[in-house]
Amino acid sequence: MRFPGTMGFTEVVYKIRSDLYPLCTYTEAHPDVKAVVNQTSWDDDTGQGKSVITLLGPEEKLGPLVEALTPVHDRIETLAQSKEQLVLRTQARLDTMKKAGNPAAFSLDYFGEDAVAQPALMKDGYLHVRLLVASRVDLADLLAHYEKGVKEGRWSDFKLMRIDEFDPESQIAGAFTENLTQKQLEVIKTALALGFYNTPRDITLDDLSNIFGISKAAVHNRLQAAERKVIAKFFG
Repeated sequence: MRFPGTMGFTEVVYKIRSDLYPLCTYTEAHPDVKAVVNQTSWDDDTGQGKSVITLLGPEEKLGPLVEALTPVHDRIETLAQSKEQLVLRTQARLDTMKKAGNPAAFSLDYFGEDAVAQPALMKDGYLHVRLLVASRVDLADLLAHYEKGVKEGRWSDFKLMRIDEFDPESQIAGAFTENLTQKQLEVIKTALALGFYNTPRDITLDDLSNIFGISKAAVHNRLQAAERKVIAKFFG
């Protein structure tokens, strides 16, 4: 089932990690170190991309991180440097990124030029990603693609934070569909898209719990609260 998007646009927010990629392992071991990853260009024909990575943290910890990053990029250039900040321009091919476990390869590999990536935050071992996808998203297929990467040893964990219609007008106005909170809306839309309300069900509360990285009870409570609001509005 494809997840509907306004005019074909969908917002996808998730966090992902790899036990192979130095930015993941280093920021997990050093919580005081963070990175902002901004993809500046991508060539679909050559599979080559450029990014600007800003490293933030104690000065003595940034040098070793750059050394760790060097073997997993085709090229690294220092753009700016201060006491607790180091700005790098990196260049890599998709095959190099995938082999190195670079979590950014997940969206490049799956969405390609259909996705516009916002600056991503790397902290505590996870890359936090927000994408605006210029197409409709098949959620079941997206999760299957992630599972394939896990089996191949490229990624270690993935948590879907939000998948929703991209509607800039309602976001600016602060509108909330059916008076649901954002968390309630995320869970109930995902449950619907993946067949939780089918008979028989295609997905369980345990599956939803794993997708969102929260307890089974929390998923149940959000669904129950969302259902109650929808029913109350429909019959009110």
